[in-house]
Formats: sequence, structure tokens, C-alpha cells
Amino acid sequence: MPGAALGLLIASILGLLFHLARGGSLPRLALYVMTAWISFFAGQFVSSWIGWEAWRVGTLNLLPAFLATGIGLTAATILAGPERHRTRGARRRATPLDDE
Repeated sequence: MPGAALGLLIASILGLLFHLARGGSLPRLALYVMTAWISFFAGQFVSSWIGWEAWRVGTLNLLPAFLATGIGLTAATILAGPERHRTRGARRRATPLDDE
């Protein structure tokens, strides 16, 4: 259980740092943090499954988890595409009839 809590903390920090570097809105922040959680533990699971132990801290294999998190965050950014900015109202172009 302490390993899971430490993993969530590390993954959250990685997601927050990625958002800080990339910028974006609150939904983007949520996307990055959730992606970091999923990919961090996926990397941890795969590394345990194949027996790859690198940069171990307790039960966590940090190097594979970091690599998986980087791949996951990059993929999430690409798949999400450019961020759309919302407008606060309909803008319309002025026409010559507006002056009358």
C-alpha cells in the first residue's frame, strides 16, 4: 500500500510538471494527471511482469514507470490534438448597414 501511495504521488507530480511545461486548461490538467496515473502503473506492471528492475524504490521500478509515463503523456497530447479556446459570445463582423 505505501508503494501505491508513493506511485500516485510521483505520477501526479509528473502530470503536473507536464502540464506546467505544456500549458493548457483545467480539463487538460485532468487529462495529464489521469494519463500519468494510468501509464505510471502500466509501466510498473509491465516491468514487474517481464522482470525488469531499474531504479527501485521499495516495490516501485521507477525507470520503467517514468518511461511509460513519458510515452503516455506524449500520446495523450498527440491524441487530444490542439486545445480549442472557447469564445465568450458570438462575434459578428460589422457591415456597412450597421452605420445607419
